[in-house]
Amino acid sequence: MRKIQMYLLPITFFCIIFGGFVVHVLTVDRPQSEMENRPLESANISPSPQEIFSGAWSKQVETYISDQFPARDTWMRNYVYFQRAMGKTYLNDKYAVDDDSGWIISKPAEAKSDEELASFTSDLQNLSEGLAEKNIPFTFYSLPAKATYSREPSPSYMPDDAGIANNARLHELVTDAGVDNIRLYDEMKNDFSAERNFYKTDHHWTMRGAYTGYEALMKTMSERLGETIEPIPYGEANTYCLPNKFAGSWNKILYMTVDNHDEICYNEPASFATQFTIYDGTIEDGVTAPYESVYGRAKQMSPDTVVNYADAYSRDFAELTIVNNDYDSDKHIVVIKDSYFNAIQFHVASHFKKLTVLDLRYLDKDVISYLQSMHPDYVVLAYNDRNLKLMPE
Repeated sequence: MRKIQMYLLPITFFCIIFGGFVVHVLTVDRPQSEMENRPLESANISPSPQEIFSGAWSKQVETYISDQFPARDTWMRNYVYFQRAMGKTYLNDKYAVDDDSGWIISKPAEAKSDEELASFTSDLQNLSEGLAEKNIPFTFYSLPAKATYSREPSPSYMPDDAGIANNARLHELVTDAGVDNIRLYDEMKNDFSAERNFYKTDHHWTMRGAYTGYEALMKTMSERLGETIEPIPYGEANTYCLPNKFAGSWNKILYMTVDNHDEICYNEPASFATQFTIYDGTIEDGVTAPYESVYGRAKQMSPDTVVNYADAYSRDFAELTIVNNDYDSDKHIVVIKDSYFNAIQFHVASHFKKLTVLDLRYLDKDVISYLQSMHPDYVVLAYNDRNLKLMPE
């Protein structure tokens, strides 16, 4: 009996290690984490001598084991539940959750350094001056982000968020640099509601919030273009919502542990389905895409499918060219954007003969020379106010 007891612990330990190894080998690797919205580490079975001796390979193996651990999502979800049970304020060191309302609030941002703001300002100045060489007008827009303007409900002891101050400092620098700029919140603040404008569990604005942004955007754009362009009136009769459960970006990072009543809603004229010719890339590339495959793909999904923001509205394209058959202005507009613009890109496109939408995260071209070669009538850069880099993260 004593001999059995003496070997029981090492045998058990060996079985756990060997069994875990076998399960790990038999488990198919995943290329992407749907919850964390990032690529997962893949196995590097033939490292170079340099990778081995520098320690890079051992770090890669460590990351691989962590990323591809069997039932990783289940373990991570249970870890989030454990953090909540322990009363941790910032789950995964990112978000606070109000269980009564279902609101997720981001960890407060700290004040940005002068160097970081100056770097972004310099990039905007270079872009503006490069376009001015070809007499192409340019405006930088910052769009109100949920992380900046949705700070309640939150614990009373949570520090203040520096997002508004960061944005104000940036616009002061951009103005001093001679770059035309608009802080879109200033055009929206008279009728601004964080509860109405933002999802509880996602970092984007809702359709109603996006529409308010679209109305403010068109007002300021028409002033700069010297044309009278009226936004499409928001009509409740045009609003409809899907029954699908919504996978908010912040809730996904918390492994869908936050109960909520977020809805995927739309407000668009029926004419949108037929009035555009859409190109995935340039017109010269010749790759067309139907409206329903670009915007609102969730409409075609089963009601029991869990839908994220990209499927609800639009995924990010490196370049999207929208030719309008029923326009108010014969101008060619270029919008450099992040995902905040996705929900309203066709609303904006409905007013112009041609709209080119660029996402610099995926566009493999020198942006200034490319824009110069396009000769557009007007270029807009529209980023949510948490994005402080020309190449958004």
